[in-house]
Amino acid sequence: MMAVFEVAIGSGSVPGRVRVHVIDSPAGHASAMAELDVEGLAARRGLLEQEVLASAVPTRGIPETEQVLRQAGQELFAALLGAGQVAGRYRASAAMAAVAGEGLRVVLRIDDPALAGLPWEAMFDPESGAYVCRQDQLVRHVPVASVPAPLLVRPPLRILGVVSSPRGEYPLDADKEKGHLGRALARPAAQGLVQVHWAPDATWGGLQDLLMDGEWHVLHFIGHGAFDPVRDEGVLALTREDGSTDLVAAQKMVDLLRQARPMPRLIVLNSCAGAAAGVADLFSGTAAALVRGGISAVAAMQYKISDPAAIAFTRGFYAAIARGRGVDDAMTSGRVAILGTGGQTLEWVTPVLYLRGHETRLFTLPALVGTYVPGAAPAFSATGAAAESPPRTAPSAPETRPDPHFSRVLTGHTNEVLDVAFSPDGRLLATASGDKTARLWDPATGEHLRTLTGHTWWVRDVAFSPDGRLLATASADRTARLWDLATGEPLRTLTGHKDSASSVAFSPDARLLATAGKGTVRLWDPAAGEHLRTLTGHKDQVHSVAFSPDGRLLATASADGTAWLWDPAAGEHLYTLTRHTKAVTGVAFSSDRRLLATACADWTARLWDSPGLVTVRSAGGSGPSRDGARRGGFRGGVS
Repeated sequence: MMAVFEVAIGSGSVPGRVRVHVIDSPAGHASAMAELDVEGLAARRGLLEQEVLASAVPTRGIPETEQVLRQAGQELFAALLGAGQVAGRYRASAAMAAVAGEGLRVVLRIDDPALAGLPWEAMFDPESGAYVCRQDQLVRHVPVASVPAPLLVRPPLRILGVVSSPRGEYPLDADKEKGHLGRALARPAAQGLVQVHWAPDATWGGLQDLLMDGEWHVLHFIGHGAFDPVRDEGVLALTREDGSTDLVAAQKMVDLLRQARPMPRLIVLNSCAGAAAGVADLFSGTAAALVRGGISAVAAMQYKISDPAAIAFTRGFYAAIARGRGVDDAMTSGRVAILGTGGQTLEWVTPVLYLRGHETRLFTLPALVGTYVPGAAPAFSATGAAAESPPRTAPSAPETRPDPHFSRVLTGHTNEVLDVAFSPDGRLLATASGDKTARLWDPATGEHLRTLTGHTWWVRDVAFSPDGRLLATASADRTARLWDLATGEPLRTLTGHKDSASSVAFSPDARLLATAGKGTVRLWDPAAGEHLRTLTGHKDQVHSVAFSPDGRLLATASADGTAWLWDPAAGEHLYTLTRHTKAVTGVAFSSDRRLLATACADWTARLWDSPGLVTVRSAGGSGPSRDGARRGGFRGGVS
């Protein structure tokens, strides 16, 4: 879990001063005016870049280069996080996050191109004696109108690698980078979770064909980049058919990437100046332009970067992504990997993360389980289920097995959690709460992905559509809602219940949605949001609804002490099950439709033989019961 400290900075009305606002934080809001010599820092950009590159050469002691970077970092920190009331909110938020056992994510919003060009990743906190991006997570937020939901990835996560080394440019150690990326992803690749495909060339036409041929989740670019001050835009160096340099502007790259369906969610620019920007246009830099164009996150370099640092960053970054971590965690892992290159390197300041919206979790992937040994068969399949493998004899150490009784606690709701549901592929978990929201989680990691807001009273029930694209919610506000899981936006609100909507269920073919209310069940066409019919007869609240696996039956459980079976296609009542003595609170069919289970407030659950509707047994009751009236060839507790 991460606590968010979101802060915006913009130019003040007086030269040399900036305005700072804390937009969101655990400690509340604040505003301040601060001094910052923007022009002076911008003029020192070249010097800072030289010193950062020079630090990659091993030296003894604390080099003068760090003093240069630290001085700039203290100026930036004083202006953004150390100004007036903002400083107090930052300190308090960090303390609150620490007490809660959480990290702190500093989200930086910048509305001025001149400010965006400053190296905020160098911020140095003199009180803690640490660089902010090394003790907290630091991301740059790109203001855009829409933000895509985390992409549900059916393994493998597909990475398209592009190496562009045109004739006449500085030669790249591309094979070495490929090797490092391959080793970083060896474990998830062996499990079928990740796949890297290297483009045969870096020509415009070749990339266009590749982007249209398949689904690519990540694009990893190894090559050269620059910022063109004349055109005030970032450029990447692709390769022409004759091997010469093809400088492609960032906006044109967006057009090229839109050939993919869907667009890649993540781009890693292992090139120089991918994060550099001009002073006239906030989106002039390559990374910012790509994010504005629709990419969820771009990891780029604000300075030139040495080959060892670029390779180390790649290894650390993807090792975190492959383990299901957020892109902000992956950026931190990449910085730590650069630190491990030795000496007093300062190149950890070079990577920059641009983020579209607040979702750092770009993909939902299955958990990495088992232990990977190079050369050995994977212990688990791509879905996390046990895979066939040769029998092992005489293991060197006992296998470590997870605790089957407890995995993790999902926290964040501020009231009772009333219902839970897994998506059909098991990669999402939905929760319904009395705090008027539903939440989506990654069950593999326990990370909160999205909060669905809009209901005005308790959310009582959640259900995924069979294809996993929709989520239905039922609320005490008398409505049910359908949500598009690709965007997290509500598609439609279903109204008509006179009291609390307590349960929702999709038919197996997704052509019907059932919602339960006070004495009634309403059937809907979820695709159109059209009300089809109302099932009446229960004398009290209907607590639960469930379709049979073939969709030919609908079961309902009611506070009137009965469960009913219906023909949902005709809206006809078929049978009433009357063995319970108190409110029936739940119904569920077995996967083969042969059994129906009912739960009751009389401390029992009952199993009914669905083909004959015979009470097979009563958990907590007196045992099997084979009596009951015959009706239309069905036996059991019917009236």
